Amino acid sequence: MKAKREAQREVRELRTQGLSYREIMQRVSVSKSSVSLWCRAVPLSQVQQQALHQRKLDAAQNGLSKIARLRQAGQLTRQPSPQPAVDPGELKELRRLYWDERLGFREVAARMGTQPWRIYRLMRQHNVPRRRGTEQNYATYKYKPQFAPKQALAQEEERLRVAGTMLYLAEGAKRRGVVDFTNSDPRLVVLFLAFLRRICGISELRLRAYLYAYPDQDLERLHKFWSEHTQIPLSQFIKPYVRPLTPNVSHRKMSMGLLHIRYSDRRLLQLIQSWGEEICESLGRYLSG
Repeated sequence: MKAKREAQREVRELRTQGLSYREIMQRVSVSKSSVSLWCRAVPLSQVQQQALHQRKLDAAQNGLSKIARLRQAGQLTRQPSPQPAVDPGELKELRRLYWDERLGFREVAARMGTQPWRIYRLMRQHNVPRRRGTEQNYATYKYKPQFAPKQALAQEEERLRVAGTMLYLAEGAKRRGVVDFTNSDPRLVVLFLAFLRRICGISELRLRAYLYAYPDQDLERLHKFWSEHTQIPLSQFIKPYVRPLTPNVSHRKMSMGLLHIRYSDRRLLQLIQSWGEEICESLGRYLSG
């Protein structure tokens, strides 16, 4: 420990003299990370900072000059490594899989019987353009199951589908690409969750619950209440919103707060909205007839 303190003292003393980290390491046997840590609080004057900066520039210029002299003397030659010939048919298949079928690097490599790094190299060498970020995200996640709607529905399941859809049309958010159902009635919340679980086939791990409450309410008690009713673990409850209590809203205060059930999936939101449109159109024809 005494040796370490002595090394720290010596390093800081050298730094105050305006030495660079490399110069300090040549005099004291310590790592660069230690020098950086110990010298973090050591101030340098403006003259010392300018001197260190100039030395960096001089070193870089000297390196470039040395490389130029070696190249001029023929002692530094760099030949590009020969590239293996590429079958035009292979390149055409790569473009088809990547752009037409919108597969990712790993999927293209698997279909072509090669490694992903080779696909990446071929695209770079032959100027095959890559997808933009949003397009690549689609290709990455298009086969990843986020939800699996049940297809053949019994009579009671169809009633649940209609009920859940209409509940969302009335109490759900319509934008932002997130399924967000809000209600203070535990019966309706449980009903909507049954719709998500049994009809939409959601993943439990992606469910989130968000509590809206007032400052004079027991948040721990409310979280426990809603977790028991919804069967959503407390670990999947996000930070609650506590609304300031004012005279204008105190008489309308909800005894168990307001709960948001959230599922982040734009496609599921679009599916529920399309079901809603179909149901409304069907009922509209029935009522007009």
